[in-house]
Amino acid sequence: MNHQERLYKALKSESEAEINEALLTLDMCMTQATAIGEHTSKHFLEEASKALDKLCHGRDRLDTLESYIDGSSLFNKQQQLNN
Repeated sequence: MNHQERLYKALKSESEAEINEALLTLDMCMTQATAIGEHTSKHFLEEASKALDKLCHGRDRLDTLESYIDGSSLFNKQQQLNN
């Protein structure tokens, strides 16, 4: 595996981790009220809103990364050489 492939995998993993953390928080907000420290509607909304922002950010990063890699002739040429 070359350094471009390792970098791609690292960035992809980072984005996927952000997505999974956000989904976990949203699940906890919606199904386990005791998981959130303060039990006010304002606090639940704030935590859910932050998680949604994180989910969107992670999803956007992952989509952008995949789009960039798919459109990158350098990466595609190296992948073709390795096949």
